[in-house]
Amino acid sequence: MVYPQSGWRLSNIRVVGHGENKKKKKARLYLSKIGFFTVVVHRDFTLEQVCQVCIKLNPSGRIYVVFLVEGEEAANEQKCAGEPKKAVGLDVGIARLATLSDGRFLDNPKPLELSLERIRLLQKCLSRKRKLSKNWFKAKLKLAKEYEYVKDFRRDLFFKLGALLAAEYDLLVLEDLNVEGLIRRGETRRRRLRLHDSAFSELRRALEWEFEKRGKTVLRVPAYNTSRECSRCGEINQDLTLQDRVFRCPHCGFTLDRDLNACLVLLKRAGWVPPVVPAELRPLPPLPSLGLVGRGGHGGATMREAPPFRVG
Repeated sequence: MVYPQSGWRLSNIRVVGHGENKKKKKARLYLSKIGFFTVVVHRDFTLEQVCQVCIKLNPSGRIYVVFLVEGEEAANEQKCAGEPKKAVGLDVGIARLATLSDGRFLDNPKPLELSLERIRLLQKCLSRKRKLSKNWFKAKLKLAKEYEYVKDFRRDLFFKLGALLAAEYDLLVLEDLNVEGLIRRGETRRRRLRLHDSAFSELRRALEWEFEKRGKTVLRVPAYNTSRECSRCGEINQDLTLQDRVFRCPHCGFTLDRDLNACLVLLKRAGWVPPVVPAELRPLPPLPSLGLVGRGGHGGATMREAPPFRVG
């Protein structure tokens, strides 16, 4: 539902809550032919510059109000001038969601896989209700909320990772993956599920958005043989399989973690040479759960928001 410059009114904007970290800004929103709503305002904007208001209703029942503002840039948006000074290569995977060329990595939290048992239970409850009955709508709402928990957690994690990398680096080098082809070529059902759960395309979009918002660059390089190419001599290890987690070059004898070697190859293809090869991998804090814990013995994503990353 879209409202132009008329038909809506925002009033009674106030700050609620106690403590420095608990303050929220709320307001009363009036929509013509609908009524009043209490909304949480996430950003400050000028009411006179609002040209359109969009109302979005999710299947879970959550309502989002989007204010389209003309002629205004975010205050915290920074533009990067000149050539990039610091670059990082990022390799994505199933076991490790992201591995960086500086030696850091992020384990894959697998939110959908951890929530599958509860989703199956809710699907079974929904199938046993009489369609369009009150209990059927209640069960459908619970199922929609469960899917939204997984979606919100994944998006929040991706954007926080992007904000962390954009604050530290000027250039991000990614491999140009054909995600649909990877899923089609998946050997087992579990592997295809984990590829869906990893959401590589969504991760790439979130990282690109965070870097472009700050005026920084994201560079895609061909993904062909990034795992088999030696980052030192450039030769190809044809005998490397998916089960091999350590890369050993048969030509020069170079040995390194498989994902870290792929990150260095990405940087090399982009024209960058890392000053030093990391001796070992270290996790991005906080780990290991990232807010995913069991719920009632069934598993599930119990937090919509991933804990913030800490630099270091």
